[in-house]
Amino acid sequence: MPIFEKITRYSARVGRSDLTDAGRSLGLTLETGGTVFIGFPPVPPADWLQFSGSSTTVFLPAEEYAEVYHLLQTEAPVFFTALNLFGMRAAFVHTELDLSRGEPTGEGYDDTSLEALIVRATKEADGQGEQAASTQ
Repeated sequence: MPIFEKITRYSARVGRSDLTDAGRSLGLTLETGGTVFIGFPPVPPADWLQFSGSSTTVFLPAEEYAEVYHLLQTEAPVFFTALNLFGMRAAFVHTELDLSRGEPTGEGYDDTSLEALIVRATKEADGQGEQAASTQ
C-alpha cells in the first residue's frame, strides 16, 4: 500500500472506449517506482480500490477529475496515499502533511483525517498493531 509517496510523474487521458466507462483517467508514477491508475467513471464500482504488487488502481467519481488534475498541475510536491485497514479504504492525492508532530495532545488526530489513517497504517506496517492485537 502506497503511503505518503511522492508523485514523480503523471499522465492524463481523456477519451472514450467501449472497454471502460472511465472517459478520463490519470496515470501516476511514484518515487518508489510504484504506479497508480485513477479512473473517473460516472459511477465508481463497489471494488473501487485495488492493489496488485506495486500497482494501485483507484476509481473515483467523474466529477472529481478536475480537482485531482488541478492539484497535480498547480502544487509541488504532490503525494499519493492508498490504504485498506481492516476493510476501511482510502485513496488520496494530496499535498505534504506534517506527521512529524505525532498525535496532538488531548484527543489526538480527528480519527477520520488522512493524518490519522497514515499514522495508523504506519503503526500496522511496523507491527505495532499486531503486537497490540496479540496481547488481547
